[in-house]
Amino acid sequence: PAFFIIFTKNFAMSHSSHITIKFVNFWPSLNPEDNKFTNILRIHHNVTVLDSQSDEVPDILFYSRCDGFEHYKYDCLKVYYSGENDFPNLNECDYAITHYPYSCGSRNLRYPLFMLFEQAPLAINPAPITDSEALGRQFCSVVMSNAANCHPKRLKIINAVDNYKPVAFGGAYRNNVGGRVDDKHQFISRYKFNLALENTIVDGYVTEKIMEPLAANTVPIYWGCDLAKRDFNPDAFINVEDYDSIESFISALKRIDHDPAEYLAMLRAANGLSATAAQLDESLLKFLDNIADTRKRHVTKYAEIGDINTRNSILYPLTLNRHIYRAAKFLSLLNKKK
Repeated sequence: PAFFIIFTKNFAMSHSSHITIKFVNFWPSLNPEDNKFTNILRIHHNVTVLDSQSDEVPDILFYSRCDGFEHYKYDCLKVYYSGENDFPNLNECDYAITHYPYSCGSRNLRYPLFMLFEQAPLAINPAPITDSEALGRQFCSVVMSNAANCHPKRLKIINAVDNYKPVAFGGAYRNNVGGRVDDKHQFISRYKFNLALENTIVDGYVTEKIMEPLAANTVPIYWGCDLAKRDFNPDAFINVEDYDSIESFISALKRIDHDPAEYLAMLRAANGLSATAAQLDESLLKFLDNIADTRKRHVTKYAEIGDINTRNSILYPLTLNRHIYRAAKFLSLLNKKK
């Protein structure tokens, strides 16, 4: 991303040590040789990326939460990454990179999911749009597929906005545009507003949802944690949590929708992402440098933590079994009916 390239030029390309790293249980599209973590480590270190399919034990193992528990195979320094709202298990990882704004004794770094969003450069410098084009767009869009496990308020917000004016649903959820959209960016750009609602509110949990409308030069209607107002300029989006009720939020939305000057002022406001990205990347550099320089481990294989991890290495993989998952889900539903 552009902001990363600008950021890295401010640092000397000196290599303080050689280090081997490996990535397991990440999403399939992650390129181990070219991603934020590898690239930032390479600023001050000579990095060799090991094949995830090999048996070689790295100096640092990066693991995530996708399909499997391969990290249990390794006895080495481990860094957990998650862009979701799960809290890291510091009994089994030495360090974590998450959205949580807690240092946990310098073992966790807040580096939210939107920092890995491929359209981040476009969110910093969106394609220009004239005032007449911006105001002449349709009302509001949302691209949403799964409503089964989100906070109920998210659905209440969607219903309230849709009751004011019909919303274009471009995902699997309540689709009314003739099927799921192929190009989300292009779809969002056709509307004045976009419902950018997190699945839930958790401290520091800010995903790519707010960045997608910013990249499309559209005003986000955001619902999420308060840190979004630090990550992004609050003048550049409508924040549902700023209002004491959904009714008062809808009143404000109606006002902005009908006032071209107020709408355009919000649309044209600098979103603040460039400064935020540079700050977060600098924090990631310091965090990973400290790990690579000290190689300090915090997880032990002895005593109770060791016993817990031994049990987990046996039991957790069972959760991947489809039949066991379905049985557990059925038992959970029975429990709720009691």
